[in-house]
Amino acid sequence: MKRILWALILFSVGSKLFSQVTGLPTLPKDIGLDEQVKNQFQQQLFSEKETYPTTALVIDTFYYVGPGDIISILVLPTSINTEITKISSDGQLILSRYGFLDVKGKTLLETKKELEKLIKAINSKAEISVSLYKPRICLVRIYGNVKKPGVYNLPASYRVSDAIAIANLEYSTQEAPMPKISSSMMINDIERKRESELTDKGLPANLYFSNRNIFVYNQIWGLRKADIELSKSRNSFEFDPYIREGDEIYVPYTPINYEYVTISGAIVQPGKFFFKKGDKFSDLIQFAKGFKNNADLSNIVVLKDGFQRKISLEAKNVFEQDFELEPFTNIIVGELPTTRNNNNAVAGIYGCVEKPGVYPIVPGKTRLLDLIKIAGGLICEPSYSKSFVLRSYPQRQFWDDPSLELFSLFKQSNLTLEDTTRFKMDLFTKGHFVSCDLYELLSKNNLQQNILLSDGDLVVLPKSLGSIYVWGQVKNPGYVPFEQGKTYEWYIDKAGGYLSTAKKSRIRIIRGSQKVWLNPKETEILDGDEIYVPGEPDLPPGTEYQYYSLIATGIATLISLTYLIINLTTRRN
Repeated sequence: MKRILWALILFSVGSKLFSQVTGLPTLPKDIGLDEQVKNQFQQQLFSEKETYPTTALVIDTFYYVGPGDIISILVLPTSINTEITKISSDGQLILSRYGFLDVKGKTLLETKKELEKLIKAINSKAEISVSLYKPRICLVRIYGNVKKPGVYNLPASYRVSDAIAIANLEYSTQEAPMPKISSSMMINDIERKRESELTDKGLPANLYFSNRNIFVYNQIWGLRKADIELSKSRNSFEFDPYIREGDEIYVPYTPINYEYVTISGAIVQPGKFFFKKGDKFSDLIQFAKGFKNNADLSNIVVLKDGFQRKISLEAKNVFEQDFELEPFTNIIVGELPTTRNNNNAVAGIYGCVEKPGVYPIVPGKTRLLDLIKIAGGLICEPSYSKSFVLRSYPQRQFWDDPSLELFSLFKQSNLTLEDTTRFKMDLFTKGHFVSCDLYELLSKNNLQQNILLSDGDLVVLPKSLGSIYVWGQVKNPGYVPFEQGKTYEWYIDKAGGYLSTAKKSRIRIIRGSQKVWLNPKETEILDGDEIYVPGEPDLPPGTEYQYYSLIATGIATLISLTYLIINLTTRRN
């Protein structure tokens, strides 16, 4: 019994000494209950965690903590488990082992230092790691020159530029009806087309007044200003702060008159930027996203009030010759000439040639028959109806929407509604074929069809199918063997003849990859052609009755006029 009593005394004294050696406070009697409550609290915080998109890491120097922020704390070697705690509504950080810490108005870095100071006062040898586990959600109002002004719930890790980007997102299908979305997208495409066309030529396309004059008002923290362009230029959070609860972010509209500086020429993003005292040449280069690859750094012109001076820079010390700008300064970056060797060109040929492939050509000199000869000549009879020459076309741009092209072409048009519908269909199916009758060239040796080739041309001469496809209002639609010199009626007879619903006057020959419709009475049938026999046109109910009524009315009117003329003539006599 005495041994057991001594063992309990030694254990109690050892626990006391251990807590003092390691710097732990004396544990209360109900430690098990406290640990259980703490674990439940931390599990609740873990379950509350949500993920938000971020643009950058949280910088503890500029991030101000506030109610709702969740902080993770790890103290070694005291514990191997991270403690998760939340800042209370009155700005207190609650610590299970160390009490309370007032963090109102402190940055994340200051909070880390205060925590470290508090813990090391108890255990000087402790290793401490403090981090922001989850930022709080802030209620902010964004208004002014944004697409979707309103009140937003955003994490405090968002900066002012992030909040404005959210307010400028395009409409979704849940927020706006489809006509509004379509018109918004079309307007954006037109604006982007205009901007791209100017930017490619080195001309200023955008006004960046709004990005440099953002006002952030808060009842507690007062008025703050944001300059997104300067923040990017100098890589500083000072000009693009983190949002806080209750912020009202106002993005101003561009005034008619203001002081500005302009940069143009061989620059990535030419533009007109609002001028602020202290802006430097290096800032303006950063505003414009740097030089293009073909920029001539030895030919930079600074233009101010009609006077100009040249600057010559080296790629390694672009910003060593920095200088402060003045309002209405225009920087023009020269551009190195781009040379192009027009002699290095190729064209492809495939199908009925001995050696299909891609071959070098001389633009303006090499003709179609020359390319066929280079490829070893014809080795089989090509299907002239299916043969074509395709010309390479510049890569489509993001604004190459057929709808925009249709509207631009119809600005001065006087076509009827029916013509407009047909034109729209033709526009949407327009190809980049070269006008060339290969049957006339290869079969009848018509050298007028021996076209000059361009870089990237593709000649396709598929093997003869030996058949004609007859379809529509015929008894046995399908392929019919091709025979030279036969008429379209011969092929229709081979397909079983007409059905009773066939409209013979509407028969057409469909030829080639472009599906051209030809009059059969004026066209020689070629291998691979299609013969289409349509039926009677479908007319709305009553149309035929109206048609004959109109004819009858016209005849009656003519008879009446004739009778009237006869009566008038008789009376005069």
